[in-house]
Amino acid sequence: MNVAIFTDNDFDKVNGVTTTFRAALQSAPAGIHLRVYTAASLPVETDSYLALRSLGLPIPFYSEMQIYLPRFREFLKRARADRIDLVHLTTPGPIGLAALYVAWRLDLPLVGSFHTDLAAYATLLSGSSRLGALMREYMRWPYGRCARVLAPSEHTRQLLISAKSNPDRIAVWPRGVDTTLFSPAKRSPSIREKWHVSDRRPALLYVGRVSREKGLLSLPAISDRLYKLGVEHRCIIVGDGPLLSTLRDALPDALFTGSLSRQAVAEAFASADCFVFPSTTDTAGNVVLEAQASGLPVVVSDTGGPRENMVAGLTGTVCHREDSGEWAAAIAGLLAQPQRSRFSQSARHYALTRTWERAMEPLYRAYREVLEGVSLAESTDTITAAVHRA
Repeated sequence: MNVAIFTDNDFDKVNGVTTTFRAALQSAPAGIHLRVYTAASLPVETDSYLALRSLGLPIPFYSEMQIYLPRFREFLKRARADRIDLVHLTTPGPIGLAALYVAWRLDLPLVGSFHTDLAAYATLLSGSSRLGALMREYMRWPYGRCARVLAPSEHTRQLLISAKSNPDRIAVWPRGVDTTLFSPAKRSPSIREKWHVSDRRPALLYVGRVSREKGLLSLPAISDRLYKLGVEHRCIIVGDGPLLSTLRDALPDALFTGSLSRQAVAEAFASADCFVFPSTTDTAGNVVLEAQASGLPVVVSDTGGPRENMVAGLTGTVCHREDSGEWAAAIAGLLAQPQRSRFSQSARHYALTRTWERAMEPLYRAYREVLEGVSLAESTDTITAAVHRA
């Protein structure tokens, strides 16, 4: 089986989407050959990756990032030459339109996966709820043409259902983590010394885009509350984005590293003391798993998918999205010994159960079943029967 995965995220980007599909390529079983189709400013071509050189345009309300105009005929030509059997649509954006075009012209089945809540982003970044509603309506169109849609969390699945997507076609495809790359063994005393942190002044880490939709404007209030509780700390912000200058002003004591390599990010995770992720728009939050794999307790919002990638009370805490006092109290509790050591060990143990190999099984199963014409209901019945037999 040859599968074409169409994504707007070229592999020069480091985010949850590219991390997921790099893992999909590495874990693909015998009999399933995957090739990522995307667009970029520079062409790249390997056996498993095709980036066509394309014209880039700034994203509305987010000019620091670009989208690329798809070359429909060239994608079609390449898909035909690759003898593609199934098309995987991962975005409602421009490259997603190319996926629809290729599937239509070659009469191929479509599997969809949902990664980014663009409707929530549109509402938050534009300030217009009407624009967000229009985006949600639009997103029903490409995903409505997919025989199976894979959501990264039950929260996201329910979001799609509430947006009038067919629940009989939506399954959950959870995420995994590389527990070799992300490990407590990467902890670096020299990095902690450079950060000017210690057991008495712990490091509160955030990793990801430094942008409004990540809920980062709540960090200054949380930090102030911690100081009022007598909790010394230092915020370490790893990443780049349009909110950087605003946060620098609001968190004068914080350290901003900018973008780091994957290896350096792994070292940053392991060298911190607690991971704080206030996003309410993330559908999964791969970084939450990466933090736990690195031995960090996590604090996440009660809104969004990340809360499904941790165990409240065991590997971290879930807090109300807008209650800075609750966030500060939770962080203070996680930093106090002996809770810190207990949560750290539990976080690592939990992450070890969330390998990419296990996480990829629903994806590969969906490919096989869609190609064979097996519905999600039939798949669920088969799985349930197998469980009962066991």
